[in-house]
Amino acid sequence: MIIWHGLVNACLTPPGLFLLPMTAGLILLAARRPSLGAALVVLAWAGLWIVSLPAVSHPLARDWESYPALRRPLPIGPRAIVVLAAGRYHDAPEYGGRDTVGADTLVRLRYAARLFRETHLPILVSGGAPLGGTAAARLMRRVLNRDFATPVKWVEASSKTTAQNARYSWAILRSQKIRSIFLVTQAWHMPRAVALFREVGFKVVPAPTGFVTRSRRGQTILAYLPSAPALALSALIFHEMIGLAWVRMRAWLPAPLAHLISHG
Repeated sequence: MIIWHGLVNACLTPPGLFLLPMTAGLILLAARRPSLGAALVVLAWAGLWIVSLPAVSHPLARDWESYPALRRPLPIGPRAIVVLAAGRYHDAPEYGGRDTVGADTLVRLRYAARLFRETHLPILVSGGAPLGGTAAARLMRRVLNRDFATPVKWVEASSKTTAQNARYSWAILRSQKIRSIFLVTQAWHMPRAVALFREVGFKVVPAPTGFVTRSRRGQTILAYLPSAPALALSALIFHEMIGLAWVRMRAWLPAPLAHLISHG
């Protein structure tokens, strides 16, 4: 299922979204279909150029990061902090060759530790091991305990997707009669995460961190030149947009079909 998701994602987000029709255009040119082939190549090249511009990717990210940072005093009501995993750092040599949390996960854990110090609410960490090895949630607990001196009360170590993060976290916290939570994840991931957690029954107070860009300063001629970071940012936002669109589209599908596609 994870491989299937990866293939679909590669086809529907940059650069694959543009490289595939560009390749088709080149094949058509070789097959002596010059008009259609040239049109596909030009349109795909133009699309790839556009999404590689900082002047495009940064405003796209700013608009997508629609949930603002928490303001003080913090909202009253949540009874737990839920932190979602975001990948790992494999075989880290500086940590004895063991896996540890990746950079995005570390950003989330740092903010969760701060929320804990301010609220003293119990923490649930959520994330499995889609590709094998130690579950991300167990690595997250280790980092929170050792590096941030922050206790973790619940470990949800089976999920492989954000949808499963939501379902399995709900199963744990419902048994504790906890419905209202602070949800910690990157600002760019928050719209999809909130939709999925609310879908299973949570009352969510978004606690976004790791905002990709908030500044409108520094727009120079370089913002209109393609760059690899801008392309990567566009790909990230495209992935999240597609994911949220799918969450909303499932409501219109017959329940058995939606379940089959979601669960593989």
